[in-house]
Amino acid sequence: MNFIKQFSKSLIAVFAILMLVFLLLLLGVIEYNSEIFGRFFIGAGLLALGQSVFLTAIDESVIKAGRAIGNSIMRIKNIWIVLLFGFIFGFVTTIAEPDVQVLVGELLDINPLMSSFLLISIFGIGAGLLIVLAFIRILKNLKLKWILLFLYAIIFVLATFCPETYFGLAFDSGGVSTGVITVPFILSLMIGICAIRSGSGKDDNFGAAAIISTGPIIAVLCLGIILGPTDNIVSYTPENAAFITVLIDQICNVVLALSPLILTFLVMQFFLLKIPTKSVVKILIGFLIVGIGLICFLTGIYYGFSTMGIFIGNSLALSSSQWFVIIFGFFIGWALVFTEPAIIVLVEQIEDVTTGFLKKSTVFVTLACGVAFAVSLAFIRIFYQISLWYFLLPFYAICIILNFIVPKIFSSIAFDGGGIAAGTMAVAFILPICVGICNAFGYDIIIYAFGVVGLVATAPILAVQVLGLIYMINKNKKDKRAIINLIKEKARERANENIQNINN
Repeated sequence: MNFIKQFSKSLIAVFAILMLVFLLLLLGVIEYNSEIFGRFFIGAGLLALGQSVFLTAIDESVIKAGRAIGNSIMRIKNIWIVLLFGFIFGFVTTIAEPDVQVLVGELLDINPLMSSFLLISIFGIGAGLLIVLAFIRILKNLKLKWILLFLYAIIFVLATFCPETYFGLAFDSGGVSTGVITVPFILSLMIGICAIRSGSGKDDNFGAAAIISTGPIIAVLCLGIILGPTDNIVSYTPENAAFITVLIDQICNVVLALSPLILTFLVMQFFLLKIPTKSVVKILIGFLIVGIGLICFLTGIYYGFSTMGIFIGNSLALSSSQWFVIIFGFFIGWALVFTEPAIIVLVEQIEDVTTGFLKKSTVFVTLACGVAFAVSLAFIRIFYQISLWYFLLPFYAICIILNFIVPKIFSSIAFDGGGIAAGTMAVAFILPICVGICNAFGYDIIIYAFGVVGLVATAPILAVQVLGLIYMINKNKKDKRAIINLIKEKARERANENIQNINN
């Protein structure tokens, strides 16, 4: 039953993209290419199937293992062990993230001189170290707003010394590093460490993903400073490898990605967890099914979606006006919000926090406008060759300022939600479109195509904080009205008492 539910959600996401592609075909923006469309249909089917299998099995593998580890840590109540496990699982879950695999794969296709092992390891180390900081924040009762101010100050200082060729990759890595594998482990470990420190509130569970997502950004910027500038890449021709070749490559990638996570779980089971053998077998079977789902998912992306995205980007650049492409970017960004199931969770959280004041429809429209605007900005940035710095610096400056104004819970949810919109479709479809546009105009692909995921990730942060500001203003108005009504009521009571005294 759960599989059918997940499959229906995945089909909706894929159907939205299919409709956009067919619209471009009907408008004559793209021409029909039997090979590319054939690969796209196969890829769409595999993506929907793989995502459904993956999301169905993750409850019986990753999440169940995370809960078992969180409960064990809660019993030990040893701070240093908690911090060590936080780093280990931050590392192994980040390298297993599907969106991380897709982002690195997209980059390596364009620049094969980069090292997959180095990049994924850098992402994992950055995320692991920042999980430790997230735990320390709770143990020392540090304010999230000051932590984020400190981290983003470091990011923008590093960015001044880092070659621009690493900007896009750095901010994209932050958007994809907190996904469906990392977050369940984070939440489980957060519950454990909150139990160690008495007085932790429910707000402490929010904000961890916001802190962790800065880790890969800082790590990649440091890598860029160390390695120095890379060569400009202004031309890229997709290989269009055979299906069996793509499938074998993804089997190898998934085995390498999940092996450290499974091995870590087994080691902890032997020394710490001691859960029943029957349950361990079920979890391992769950990991096997997750692996099969990931193989289908990644094969679908690399075989069909990326190829179609680059084809659309090339066609848009060569056959359409810039304004048409920018408007198309707005609509594809709008559709993107409704293709990411995790956004539904974020919307429900906001409605719950505001006790129904901010309705789901309002939040959805706000997020859709924010993401649509971000995708349009990404296309504008390509056409006018504007540095990513000039977009992200003011965006994050506004977000950090609002962080000190809006209620704490809104800021926490906002920064946690940054990676939600920057999910699979952003990496697998919108990024290749940007690559195709750069390829058609001869612009540097690494500088101008990469960074779109980072831009999309800022949209929910700003949108949710604006909603928090609206909520705060309306709440203050209600409080003021309540006080005024109370004063009036007291005045009437006193007037009635005076009249009664006079009559007496």
